[in-house]
Amino acid sequence: MTQRTNKTGILAFEQEPLESNDYTMQEAIKEARRCLQCAVPQCRRGCPVKNEIPQFIHELALGNFGAAANYIANNSDLPAICGRVCPWEKQCEGSCILEKKGKHIEIGKLERFVADTVMDAGVFPCTSGMKANGKVAVIGSGPAGITAAYELARRNYEVTVFESDSEPGGMLMFGIPAFRLHKNYIYREIDCLQKLGVCFQYNVKIGQQKSIEDLFAEHFEAIFVGIGASAAWSLGVDNDTLPGVVDAQIFLHQVQQVQIGKGDITQLPIQAGDSVIVVGAGNVAIDAARTAVRLGADVTIVYRRAEHHMKCLPSEYQAAKNDGVKFKFYSAPRAVVGATCVEGLQYEKQKILEDATMVPTGEFGVVPANKIIAAIGNRPEMDCINALQVNASNEGYISITEKPYGMTSRVGVFAAGDIVHKPATVVLAMREGKKTAIGIDRYIQAKHLLEGIKQFSNISHLTD
Repeated sequence: MTQRTNKTGILAFEQEPLESNDYTMQEAIKEARRCLQCAVPQCRRGCPVKNEIPQFIHELALGNFGAAANYIANNSDLPAICGRVCPWEKQCEGSCILEKKGKHIEIGKLERFVADTVMDAGVFPCTSGMKANGKVAVIGSGPAGITAAYELARRNYEVTVFESDSEPGGMLMFGIPAFRLHKNYIYREIDCLQKLGVCFQYNVKIGQQKSIEDLFAEHFEAIFVGIGASAAWSLGVDNDTLPGVVDAQIFLHQVQQVQIGKGDITQLPIQAGDSVIVVGAGNVAIDAARTAVRLGADVTIVYRRAEHHMKCLPSEYQAAKNDGVKFKFYSAPRAVVGATCVEGLQYEKQKILEDATMVPTGEFGVVPANKIIAAIGNRPEMDCINALQVNASNEGYISITEKPYGMTSRVGVFAAGDIVHKPATVVLAMREGKKTAIGIDRYIQAKHLLEGIKQFSNISHLTD
């Protein structure tokens, strides 16, 4: 990652190109023509949103980009983003019948090729109608919130998105590094939403600048909550509050602030020359490790289990190794070493019994480091949950109903995404955002119907 001075004069990172190996038009059509058009498409079974994969690939093979885009739009509101960050190897591509021969169709690349082609041409389904069905507030502009806003706007609702940060996108903007998802793709989605009539208000945190009562007083008929789960779990070992212990999500957020010109690179917790340990083995841990490497740090991931137990995608693991990240397996963190600042991480070696049980060996060691990044998961911010005044678990995850889908214990307040289903993938948050938006539509339509019946009954009573 190179560095440059941005328009504000603050040193920032150059966002690396993501798809240097993306298709030309001829290559995309050639790849699409490899599809067998299976009678029972396993690729679609592997897709959480049940994208019409064979149909869009067939149209692409014929050169019908508009028709291909329409098939994608039937089930996916964020194809250009999903085509970049979805775990295809565990979903559509992993289910492709050709995967058995090691030559699955590159579904993710084809999806983003179609989305990019039609969006750059300005012909992606993105038209606005009369906003006659009512007003809906969307809290949070992460994948669940953006998807809900898309779905509601297309159903002719007046939608306002309230975002606590200064930029849109939630974890898309601040949780996924720019080398995996260039932020221009997020801004392009926001432009499309604005063309649909969606309004955005930034630096508005529910419970501080506005309350749920304020929103209802502003005549919003329903409220969608998609605030994610951004509070960090502590490392959970002795001495873990020592200066130099950093949360992965906070670190990634700070890096992105620098990249958009709203932060100073010299204030980042990781600097060139640092020796960094990352605790965790999910995709966030990999993202944090690869980001630290790009800042010039020497990085080791410490994980208590084996390589094949890692939660991250195999492709991300390989990418981290290619970047120079080192791995130390069978090493359970026990304590942060140091008196006034981080000097290393003490670990206990683990072994696996014949029944696959992991047990400690009583043998300890220390990995030297001056910084430790904790990437062991996140949870909801309890002050936000309390401000919503809805039923939630002890951990803060909101409870919802099936009918109407997504409604909380508070009438008219709906929720979806990580705040309901715990941190998961972008595509799952997107799926739940869409389902909940449909639930909101049904709720408001039923509400209007009952109000009409009540009004009609009152008129009939007066004329009797």
